Amino acid sequence: MFTTGLRSGTTVQADETAPDSELYFQRCRWCHTTAFQRLLCPTCGSTELEPELSEGEGVISVRRGVAAADADLWPVHMTEGFVVRCRVDGPLHAVRPGVRVKLAGSTVAGRRPVVRLCEEVPLDNWY
Repeated sequence: MFTTGLRSGTTVQADETAPDSELYFQRCRWCHTTAFQRLLCPTCGSTELEPELSEGEGVISVRRGVAAADADLWPVHMTEGFVVRCRVDGPLHAVRPGVRVKLAGSTVAGRRPVVRLCEEVPLDNWY
């Protein structure tokens, strides 16, 4: 099932009433490389990509060259090995590279998944 991320003030909030969401990625049948929403395997070029359900856990990565339209999107390295750009639900001071996140929701019609911080950094400990 998919939930909708709602923009509220400075943070993204996932819909609490929706059932648990799911995130599917693809694994190449030949070289077993993982990818997200691709037509071809990025390693061997195969078109035989099998859908798999993600555990929904990952780590926020460093972002570079962010356009104004994508200011609230962060690259997340998922435990399965693929990278997906997500909206992050949590206080802005705690959203930074290296923080663990868990899938909170995903939207339909091409919208980005929403992840929630697993650990929260207090304001006085943020550098």
